[in-house]
Amino acid sequence: MQEIERKILGIDKDALVAKLLKLGAQKKFSGLVRTKYFDHKDGRIKKRNDLLRVREFIEDGKGAYSEIVYKTFKGFEKGCKVVDETELKLPGAESFATICLLLEKLDFEQVKYFEKKREIYVYEKWKFEFDEYPKIPEFLEIEAQSIGDIDEAVKLLGLEEYEQTADAISRLLKRKYPKVELDGLVF
Repeated sequence: MQEIERKILGIDKDALVAKLLKLGAQKKFSGLVRTKYFDHKDGRIKKRNDLLRVREFIEDGKGAYSEIVYKTFKGFEKGCKVVDETELKLPGAESFATICLLLEKLDFEQVKYFEKKREIYVYEKWKFEFDEYPKIPEFLEIEAQSIGDIDEAVKLLGLEEYEQTADAISRLLKRKYPKVELDGLVF
C-alpha cells in the first residue's frame, strides 16, 4: 500500500487535538511505541533508503500489539515522503520479542532502538499522528492517500504557516537537532 506523509513542526498539540475533536475525529491510539530497525550486515536496506521496522504499540490501559513493516522508498514529492508499505500486525505483548528474534535468526541485525509517545486520530480520509520523542518538541504527522489530501488537511487545520517537512525522524534529528541521536532515545 502506498503511504504519503508530511510532518508539521512547532505545533500546539492541545489546540490541534481540540480542532480535530470538534470536527469529529476519532482517537484511535494513545501510548508508548517501541521501535527497532533491522538490516542485513552489509546495510543494503539502508543503502536503498528502505526500512525494515518492528514496533510495539503499548496502549494506555489496553494492552499491546506489534507490527512488522517493510517500507520501499519511492521519493519525495511536493513536501511529502512517498513509500510503498508492506505491513503485518500481530496482537499480544509477546509478538514484539518473537518478531525480533525471528529476524535475528534470519541473520538480520538490529541497527536502532528508540521509543516515542504517540496519539493517533482519524478523520475522514486522514490519519493524524502526534509524536513525542525525548529531547525534541512534539510534532504532527499527517498521512493520506494523495499529496492533495495532505495539502487539504494542512488548510483544514490552519497549518499553512508552520514548518513542514518530508524528513524521516533520523533526517529530522540530523537537520534540526544534531546533538540528539535516534538510537537509544528512550523515555
